[in-house]
Amino acid sequence: MDITITSEQKVHIKLNPVTATGKPASLDGVATFEVTSGDATIEADADGLGAFLISGDAAGTSVVAISADVDLSDGVSTITESINLVVTDPLASSLGLIVDAPVSK
Repeated sequence: MDITITSEQKVHIKLNPVTATGKPASLDGVATFEVTSGDATIEADADGLGAFLISGDAAGTSVVAISADVDLSDGVSTITESINLVVTDPLASSLGLIVDAPVSK
């Protein structure tokens, strides 16, 4: 999955685990969010089901890996998904007009 934001933004993602037929499912514990490449950062939610993906200061792509244990017993069965966080340079929103002090003709 690709998500595109500017270098002045962050975006919130939330997990919604489902079974193969689309029914709600549970996780065993909290998910892990990790930047595996690039300069994005992550602020995970306390409940372990969501996080803010925060852009770096420069344009580029970061890869975020999300993994969770879906085995609700003593065993471990981990599933993983990844996100390409594509960061672009922001566009100007103002011309930023600067007026110099008047001078004699």
